[in-house]
This record gives sequence, structure tokens and C-alpha cells, in this order.
Amino acid sequence: MKARVIWGHELPKETWLSAADNIQKAAPLIANILKKDNIGGQGKESAEEFMTDMQLAYTAMLYVAEFARDKCRFIPVGGD
Repeated sequence: MKARVIWGHELPKETWLSAADNIQKAAPLIANILKKDNIGGQGKESAEEFMTDMQLAYTAMLYVAEFARDKCRFIPVGGD
């Protein structure tokens, strides 16, 4: 029988839900900055693409919180 190596640690449901809530609150603020800065004349498009990505991240976090906490491991990286 092969030994199973598990990296990182499992986070509780509440942590995933809190992270999803934070994304839902912060995403529109960041999208507004992208739209306002209008880098390369693509502000509106950049904001829409960003919001689509954030909706996907939000939905994924809700799914993980409910159904896959034991499959999605958290590994802290870098930082001080």
C-alpha cells in the first residue's frame, strides 16, 4: 500500500466562507479602480474581465466550503 503525502492543512468551512465574502466585497472596489484608471483605453473591459474572474473565485470558494474542504489544502507561501 502506498503512503499518501498530504501538504498543507485543511481550513474550516467558516474560513472559506469569510474569504468568499471578502472577495465579494472587495472585487467591485477594485473593478471600479480598473475602470477609472482606464489603462490603454480598456478600463471597462478590464473591469468586466476582473469581475468575471472574481465571480468564479467566489463560486469556487463557496463550493469548497460546502463540499471539498478535505480536498483543498492551504499552503502558506512567502511573506514576512
